[in-house]
Amino acid sequence: MKKLMMFGFAFAMTFGSLLCNAQNNKKAATKIAVSNKVEVYYFHFTRRCHTCESVERNAKLAVEQLYADQINSGAYSFKAINLDDADSKAIAEKLGVGGQTLIVISGNNKIDITSQGFMNAHNLEKMKEEIKKAVDKVLM
Repeated sequence: MKKLMMFGFAFAMTFGSLLCNAQNNKKAATKIAVSNKVEVYYFHFTRRCHTCESVERNAKLAVEQLYADQINSGAYSFKAINLDDADSKAIAEKLGVGGQTLIVISGNNKIDITSQGFMNAHNLEKMKEEIKKAVDKVLM
């Protein structure tokens, strides 16, 4: 009986893990119509914790340090958008954003890196790696 319970538990954990991975992969790259330039957006609310503020600060620094020339030419941009502002409703709806989100967009490609952004909120070098991976992926 004990072996049967352990097998059932192991099966449930494995199956649950597979379901979570399948859901995460669906959100990884979504097609939308925006523009041909690379845009990194951080959507947030007015009221934020220290980690939320760090995500914005380090994501912005990462984009500025990685792509200074492209930012100066207007090919790349970083935008922090407050979801509590009435002006932000249209872009949030267009991009399918309803909460705190860190996304990279180019042309019809959109990659959500919110989880990676929050995991690396206090580590600028890791944030740079995640943003670079996402930018490289949307440019493919």
